[in-house]
Amino acid sequence: MLALRISQRFTNKLKIAVWIMAVFMFIAELPPFKLPLACFHTGTLSAAAEIPEEIYYGDAGAEAVLGNLNYADLTGRPVWSSEAIYETGALGIIKGFDSPYRRFGRTVPLTREEALSVVYRAAGRETEAQQLGISLNNARTAANKKTDPLDVLYDGFLQLAANEGLITAQNYADAMNTDQTSLDAGSFQRKGSAQRQEMAVWLARALGIQPAGQQQELLNYADWRSTDPDKLLYLEAILQQDIMNGSGGRINPKLSVTREQGAQIVKNAESRVLEALKYTKKFGIVENITETNDYTGEIAVSGRNIAVRNTMDSVVTIRTSIPAASPSGTKNENAGTLAASQKKELVVYKNGVVGSSSLLKTGDRIQYIVNIGNTVKYVQVVSNVNDVRYIAVQVNSVDNADSLLNVTQLFELDYPDLESITGEVDFSAAGNGKTSYRVAGEADVSINGIQATLNDVTDDATAILTIDSNNLIQDIQCVDLGINSEASRIVRGVVEENNPDLGYLTLYNEDGTGTGSAVILRTYNYADQNKMDIYRNHKAAKTDNIQTGDMAYLRLDNDGNITSVSAVDNYTVKYGRVVSKLTSDILVEYEDGTQQLLAAGDRVIVVRDKQLVGLKALKDGDRVRLLLNDNTKSTDLKEITIEGDEHYISNIYKGIITKIDDMSDKITVMGMQAFNKGNWERTEYKGFTTIPMADGFTIYSENEEIAPEDANRLLYSNEAYIAVEKTYGGTEEAVLLSYRNSLDTQVPTAADSITGVVAGSGSFLLSRENQRVSYSSGSIVVKYGRLVSGNSLSDKDNAYLTLNRDYESGKYYASVIRVDEPQTANGLAIYRGRINAVNDGKDVTFESFSLLQGTDWIFSNTPKTFNITFDTRVLDDDGIVNVREFKGYGEDSYLKRTVYIVADGTDAVLVSTAPYGTANLKGTVYGISGDGFNLRNVRLYNPATYMWANSADAKLDILKNSIIIKNSEVISASGLKNGDTVRILKKDATTSGDSYILFVE
Repeated sequence: MLALRISQRFTNKLKIAVWIMAVFMFIAELPPFKLPLACFHTGTLSAAAEIPEEIYYGDAGAEAVLGNLNYADLTGRPVWSSEAIYETGALGIIKGFDSPYRRFGRTVPLTREEALSVVYRAAGRETEAQQLGISLNNARTAANKKTDPLDVLYDGFLQLAANEGLITAQNYADAMNTDQTSLDAGSFQRKGSAQRQEMAVWLARALGIQPAGQQQELLNYADWRSTDPDKLLYLEAILQQDIMNGSGGRINPKLSVTREQGAQIVKNAESRVLEALKYTKKFGIVENITETNDYTGEIAVSGRNIAVRNTMDSVVTIRTSIPAASPSGTKNENAGTLAASQKKELVVYKNGVVGSSSLLKTGDRIQYIVNIGNTVKYVQVVSNVNDVRYIAVQVNSVDNADSLLNVTQLFELDYPDLESITGEVDFSAAGNGKTSYRVAGEADVSINGIQATLNDVTDDATAILTIDSNNLIQDIQCVDLGINSEASRIVRGVVEENNPDLGYLTLYNEDGTGTGSAVILRTYNYADQNKMDIYRNHKAAKTDNIQTGDMAYLRLDNDGNITSVSAVDNYTVKYGRVVSKLTSDILVEYEDGTQQLLAAGDRVIVVRDKQLVGLKALKDGDRVRLLLNDNTKSTDLKEITIEGDEHYISNIYKGIITKIDDMSDKITVMGMQAFNKGNWERTEYKGFTTIPMADGFTIYSENEEIAPEDANRLLYSNEAYIAVEKTYGGTEEAVLLSYRNSLDTQVPTAADSITGVVAGSGSFLLSRENQRVSYSSGSIVVKYGRLVSGNSLSDKDNAYLTLNRDYESGKYYASVIRVDEPQTANGLAIYRGRINAVNDGKDVTFESFSLLQGTDWIFSNTPKTFNITFDTRVLDDDGIVNVREFKGYGEDSYLKRTVYIVADGTDAVLVSTAPYGTANLKGTVYGISGDGFNLRNVRLYNPATYMWANSADAKLDILKNSIIIKNSEVISASGLKNGDTVRILKKDATTSGDSYILFVE
């Protein structure tokens, strides 16, 4: 029995072991988990659990380099040039100048031989110079041989420079003169100070930088003429690439170059230097540091495995190693003791101090340089994720007095470096509102790498900010993000339309540019919605969560398709009614009754029926949806959406008001009459009628708004005028009720033309009666079906009116004014545009179009497609064309031709090649004969004054492709009758010529 239990235990353990092994095998087959970069921005770090993509190793020469970099004149006192000095020193380009390299000598000028050694070391050619120097020395007699290796090396650099034309033969001869003291001042003394212009030419030629084609940058410096002519274009090229910079408006071409300046110049040329050395610069964040020990070999080896996540979201490992001793049998040949082990360590620069890998901490952002053998030559710690963060921003405004910077955040970075911007920047926080940061007093400011001040930072600049844990800006780098291929793939704008079903999203510019006469809507397609990162208000979202009006930031792939979206509801949506449309402003009344004057320039997007229509389509009384950027300083209007006809005034009634019940929100009317074409007509309602109140229902008496209880108490059974609108269900609701003073006399109704309108005067003239009539807030004014104020009336408005005469003054005032919209094509719309594509028998597409709105053409710079149906007609210059001949290829192709399309929705009713017409005239048809007719009672439209002016009779022709619209239908010329009132669109404002479009009114 005991044996059985033991056997069962063993069997169970075996089953568990097999199960564990299966789990580990399953885990091993899973794709490696990638930790998003965003985790570093929160300060929370996770150990990398991935198999490293690459393994890099410490440098066996690191300890020697660290010893050389232990400069006595820099230790403990970091200066502006420290980064450049230590990097160029670690790469062996500029070394300490006295043995054993214990002093750097920042402000000591570079000699000419040193400057040549620097540029050739930067080009990776020190070995060549070494060989040339040795060959030269070997050719000397024993008495003349040089014994200082550095002198021999410099000889090699001078020979290399002479061979390649960096210096002339005479320069070389001077430099090799054994008695340098005998040379005159104009000679090339090898230990003389190198000039800035010489350094520029030598570095350019050593690195293969071609001379500039023309002078640009140099002309910005007052002393550019002091540059030697043969060096001019090389210096220009170096300036253009920001490798060297001037100071105080001077380039100082003949001044010497100090050692620290030389180091910075080489660092400024870093990309070319690393390419020449076959080194690569990488960026990463230290995720984990593991101490390692290896006892498997002959000698125990300790070290560190440093897991680094690169900017492309891959993990690499940097390994350092310290053997416990040298290989067996290796001894110091002098003392006989065991030789020291050879460490493979790192040269690390951090916070002004240079040291080994022990300086590295988890969370450090690092830049590291590796050679083709995967050896790490140098590591610079930029910062730690817990100490500072970096954001790319657009500057909105700069407050120099209070040292404030107001910015819009574009995206976060792991490094303050354009080179680090790759496909894996933190995009979720894009559009993090408009934020103000205080700039630290000691903050560094640069513009394209040139030192500057906060005063030099301009609005709309793009910059990389370094922000510390106290939200203080410690560094501002103004840069052009567009020069980075990855950053240039990030676009932003306001969402005009988001259509996930069809896979596209359309933006317009944040400031509204691209609207009006030159609409520029940028449409981007979704790459793969299932694999995209979507954020809204910085939280994970779905594609269809992105809404119209959102400020959106898109990341695009190489093909211009969307791979990531970050959107924020940067705008406020308000609903209201246009009280008055002015030249460049609109007065809007919101739903709460407050009014606001908003600037409405050409940059404001105006949408009606999902189409861009422009400001000219906006009318007084329109119900609108407004997109506003509302802040403490201003309210910017970005978009206006004109609502449909649900708020049109359906009727105006008159009757005795017997009750206003604000509990049930109804009014009771007795003896109700309807206003029809200026006449009051009895309705089908008999006795008492109840009318519900609409939202925002108001009551006026004596031109003042009154409360319902006051109306019931003071005006019981008084007569009033009532404006009503229809709801979606067809029920009429009262919008405005205006009591008539029973003492005033109601004069016969009138139909007249309004004239003499003066804005703000509260009155107008009737053209026939020559009578001045006033209006007030209590007047019911309906224009084009909308309830508006009297300020919306214009000269030449044809109106139906109900007038009253004041009992005391005898003056006339209008209680009801109704201006109907002139008859147009009604349901038909007329477009004009250039044909971009014809899909035989199916559809036709404009590359852009203009839509006829009243007397104006409204341009939209977007494509528009119309369906070709069985009812579509085509009129060419010679008359009717078979629809089958309407095609985009062949000799008779319509491609690129400009045509009119009369459309019913998206269906093309008529396509016409008639010429472009912009002039309008009206009149009554008489004397029709053949292809012509006469007009009487002619009026010409003046677009400058927006007025119709009387004119002489006209004689006009009808073309074979003229468009004639009557009763919402396209008709032929035979359908035109004597007595028809027409509006005509033609080439010019004359009383003769061809008619292109005729509206029979």
